[in-house]
Amino acid sequence: MLEQDRIHEENRLQRTLEEIEGQLKEKQSDKEFFTKNMRTTMKNMWEEVEATPNNVWDPEQYIQAKFYLDEMRNIKSAYQSTAGKLVRLEKMKVNPYFARIDFLEDGENTTDQIYIGITMVQNEQSLEILVYDWRAPISGMFYDYDVGPAKFDSPAGTIQGELTLKRQFRIKNGRIEVMFDSDVKIDDEILQELLGQSKDERMKNIVTSIQREQNLAIRDEGHKLLIVEGPAGSGKTSIALHRIAFLLYRYRNSITNANVVIFSPNEMFNDYISEVLPELGEENVRQTTFMEYARSFLKTDMKMYDMNQQMEFILTTRSKETYADRIRAIRCKSSVEFLIALKQYIENLIQNPWVFEDFVQDQELIISGEEQRTLFHSEYTYLPLVPRLKKVRNRVLYLIKQREIEKIQQLDQKMSKDPQWMDTKPKDRRSIAVRIVLKQFEPHRKRARCMATATIKDYYVRLYQEDHLSGGIADDSLVSTAALTLKRMGQNVILYEDLAPMLYLKGKLYGIPRKESIRQVIIDEVQDYTSLQMEIIKELFPSSQFTVVGDLNQSINPYANIGQINVLRDIFKGEKPAHIRLGKSYRSTLEITRFCRAILGLSEEFEFVNRSGVKPSVRIMTNIMECASSVVESLHEMLDIGYKSAAVICRTCAEAEDFYGYLKQQIPCHLVAKADTAFPKGVSILPSYLAKGLEFDAAYILNLDQPYTGAEEKNLFYTVCTRALHRLFIYCTAELPEYFSEIPEILYEIDR
Repeated sequence: MLEQDRIHEENRLQRTLEEIEGQLKEKQSDKEFFTKNMRTTMKNMWEEVEATPNNVWDPEQYIQAKFYLDEMRNIKSAYQSTAGKLVRLEKMKVNPYFARIDFLEDGENTTDQIYIGITMVQNEQSLEILVYDWRAPISGMFYDYDVGPAKFDSPAGTIQGELTLKRQFRIKNGRIEVMFDSDVKIDDEILQELLGQSKDERMKNIVTSIQREQNLAIRDEGHKLLIVEGPAGSGKTSIALHRIAFLLYRYRNSITNANVVIFSPNEMFNDYISEVLPELGEENVRQTTFMEYARSFLKTDMKMYDMNQQMEFILTTRSKETYADRIRAIRCKSSVEFLIALKQYIENLIQNPWVFEDFVQDQELIISGEEQRTLFHSEYTYLPLVPRLKKVRNRVLYLIKQREIEKIQQLDQKMSKDPQWMDTKPKDRRSIAVRIVLKQFEPHRKRARCMATATIKDYYVRLYQEDHLSGGIADDSLVSTAALTLKRMGQNVILYEDLAPMLYLKGKLYGIPRKESIRQVIIDEVQDYTSLQMEIIKELFPSSQFTVVGDLNQSINPYANIGQINVLRDIFKGEKPAHIRLGKSYRSTLEITRFCRAILGLSEEFEFVNRSGVKPSVRIMTNIMECASSVVESLHEMLDIGYKSAAVICRTCAEAEDFYGYLKQQIPCHLVAKADTAFPKGVSILPSYLAKGLEFDAAYILNLDQPYTGAEEKNLFYTVCTRALHRLFIYCTAELPEYFSEIPEILYEIDR
């Protein structure tokens, strides 16, 4: 690169930094002004407006109060906007942009120089854009095109032309450290350097290294359902978060962060990704989990078990007699066949919700069973089953009340003419008539009030007490599944596999509280959702577009998962889906990636970033004490060479707790035993099922007294191994894990 290019870029950077500095001073002044103005407005309000208007007929006091409240809302909005711009400008001062493209539009003589950064920087007087937001349509050419023909969509239509230059920068603290031209792609040199850096405690943005296939997913528009499928380390979660940032930018006049929700695996994962959107200049959006939604909707005093407790059962109780029955139940309730049977059960309930019988008193019809059926099946069909039944019940009770009033009046008149009651005071006589009639009608009231009193637990139990599941489900699992479910329901316990069926049932029978304001739903780790869970989420957000990301090879629960990605197409049938398959892995070194793919017998032919490192190390120990000493020694080595994060991934929570007891006296570390903890810094000890979605500089996989076994746990073993960015250690006792029989020995090193 010519020296004059370097001088030009340094001058351009200086001009950009001066503009940013000027805007910082201006926005800081605005912030101070708004703060002072808010204080003045509040002072005036307290002095001029009475806290409680003392004359309800005098609207002037209300008008005056509303004036000040509106004024404070306006000032607050302006203050928040200014504060947000200050935060973004402070970030831009350190690293204002990371790329430049030169674009010559067809039919024009002047080439536009487009500098691309996290957010836009524009001179407010000249309107010159010094830095374009990475989400702007014109910036998309940096990710999508090499030097040569290129185009982008604008409000005026598609703009065609040619990219004549594609330049990348690494700017730190306002100085250009590296710059070079990239004629083919976003250069692997910068990508390798970024991926080779030590991993700190949380996920960061990837705007400087977004690849073409990732950009396609991030900027997808016009599809009700976007499915992003890719191997471990392909950036699926990052894509989802950057897609949120893009959508908030693209539809900023109609979508805010309040209109977006993310379904994450657990609360710790929410903390892990919490810095990405703020780094991109956006406020965080609502993050939730399926378990959190289940608790809020069911509103039950029954004890509820979560997915982690289910996984702990699967991994620790294989030798117990009840294990096979529970596994059959999990398989059954997670199947598409069960969903079909559940829908049929609900349809049967709607068709026959209650035994509608005539209400007759003294051979006089109060309301017929046929009229009740007509009310339920014709008049009140706009309501779900239970509210509809309550409506019928209320109608019956109303008619009973009317008939009681008539009978009381008739009896009172009859008693007034009877010599036996003539000397009784009218008030007392009427009270006697009321008691007589109410007692006569009491059986009718009791029978009517029984309508719509069944709880969601009652309806769910009935599903297993009667022959509702036969047909599509294997007979050998029905008896044991029904027996186990009824037993746990009797103990007031909701197992995790029962949560989705009960939620779906309650939604259909009582009405689901639909979130109409949510416009975009992001679902991460979709492979670990069942079809029934996805059906619930779809109905919960009827006005939303969905982005789901996942990898079938990382299904950690072998008995409850989505099964096949095409199931999503069936659930969202009628919608226009887009399915993007990512083929390249960016997380781990080439050696770790090859080893992990061999665990599942995946093809050697795959795309990767050519970042070499050390082969995975397999260490055979004689006992757990020797293992702990080896892990501590290795952890010290990793930390000494500059790695910031490491994970000791145990198979179960109990194993993690035990191993933490050995390590905590020898090295600073954190036990992650629950999913609702914050993501810790440094060294973490955690069970296998809490590691999904996370990544660490070094990962230590313990395969000791209770090793990963069978085809059912192969995907879980693969998933925990793919958590490592730079170094992977596998510890076992006596012999190698059973999966190693199909892994070429050249892909790892054994340390005995």
